[in-house]
Amino acid sequence: MQTDTNICLNCGAGSARDARLCANCAAPLVLDSKGSVAVWRLGEVRPEVLDGIARMIGKSLGLPVVVQPALLDPRPSRRPDWRGASATAFLNQVDRRAGSGKGRGTVFSLGITEENIVPGSAWNYLFGYAYLGQPSCVVTLHQMSSDSPSLRHLVRRAATIAIHEIGHNCGLDHHGYDEGIACVMTADTELDCLERLDEGTHRFCRACQLVVDRKLAGLRS
Repeated sequence: MQTDTNICLNCGAGSARDARLCANCAAPLVLDSKGSVAVWRLGEVRPEVLDGIARMIGKSLGLPVVVQPALLDPRPSRRPDWRGASATAFLNQVDRRAGSGKGRGTVFSLGITEENIVPGSAWNYLFGYAYLGQPSCVVTLHQMSSDSPSLRHLVRRAATIAIHEIGHNCGLDHHGYDEGIACVMTADTELDCLERLDEGTHRFCRACQLVVDRKLAGLRS
């Protein structure tokens, strides 16, 4: 098993995940994310996409969003015989950073990657993955980018999935399509179709928004 380290974007050196500064060049690795959504990257993510996602999430949740400078070491998530990196390993990497070190008090920890992620060897791809009721989730741009969408379209897709997964972090389950509810939590058990994703909304319905508001109020108290 590979050691789960943070990779410095400046020099490429690895440091312990609770280190605030790079052991090699002293560049910042972990910024204070108390009261915020902390964003962690598995590998590099296009800055313009990352910035757009952060803006949409911040506006939707009414929370500041902090993009952490360090990259997550991809080796613990690598599965050479799978069609992508392990979604569970990636999620666990993000979850380990949710309440540690300078990030203590983070409201949600979100992992974003351009790599494909899968929950097992028989899967082809996912859009996102989350622990129900826990503060961590992950989103991949891999399949969302497969039809070469515009920047605005890709950002909307990714932010929609991120908000959906954060809904699960707040304890929300799915609405079924047959309920006829316009809500970001409307989905199949596995939301795995770009057409369905594009037809949906990035907003919570009133009932789900109340749950999210109560969750956020509890975290702030």
